[in-house]
Amino acid sequence: MAETAKKRRTQEERKAESEREIVRAASKLFAEQGYLRTTLNEVGKAAGYTGGLVSHRFGSKEGLLRAVVKNATGRFQADQMGSAISEESAQQSLDNYIEIYLTEVTLREGHMRTLYVIMGEALAAVPEVEEEISRLNDGVRKVIASIVQRGIDNKEFRPEVSPQISAVLILGMLRGVVMQYLADRKAFNMKKLLPAVQRAAVEGLK
Repeated sequence: MAETAKKRRTQEERKAESEREIVRAASKLFAEQGYLRTTLNEVGKAAGYTGGLVSHRFGSKEGLLRAVVKNATGRFQADQMGSAISEESAQQSLDNYIEIYLTEVTLREGHMRTLYVIMGEALAAVPEVEEEISRLNDGVRKVIASIVQRGIDNKEFRPEVSPQISAVLILGMLRGVVMQYLADRKAFNMKKLLPAVQRAAVEGLK
C-alpha cells in the first residue's frame, strides 16, 4: 500500500514537473515569436517532450495559453496583492498596487514580456487571445475600481469620481509605462519613476 502511494506521488510529481517545463518553454517561445507563430510541436521540442504530450497535458493550444498567462500573473495577483491592497487607507492600497505592478517588471521581466507580446496579439482579434486578455484586464480593473470605491466611501477621494473610469485610466497608465520599459529599459529608472506614477494616479482622484 505504501509502495503504491509512493509510486503515485512520483507520477504526480513527474506530471507537475513536465507541465512546469512546458509552460516555461511556451512562455519563452511566445515572447520571442508570438503565440500565433508558435506550434505545440515547437513547445514540446523546446521543453524536451513531444507535441503530443503538450496537447495531452493542456488539451489544446488555447489551454496552454491560459496556463502561460496564469503563470505570468499568478505570483503578482495571488501571492503579493492580498495584504498590500487591504490597507485601511485606500490611497495606501493604491500606492501599494502601483508599486508592486511596476516593480514586477524589473523582477520578472521575462514573464512580463511574454504577457505583453500576448496582449499585442489580442489586438489582431485572435479569438482565444482576445478572450484571455479581456478576462485578465477585466479582473485588474475590478481590483483597482474596488480600491477607488473604498476611497470614495472613506472620503479620501472625491465623491463624483467614477471607480470604473478611474480603473481604466490607471491601468492604461501602468500598461503604458511597462510597455515603454520593455522596449527601452535603459532609458528608465523605475525607482525614480514610481512615486511620480503614484502621485499622478492619486491626484486624479482627490
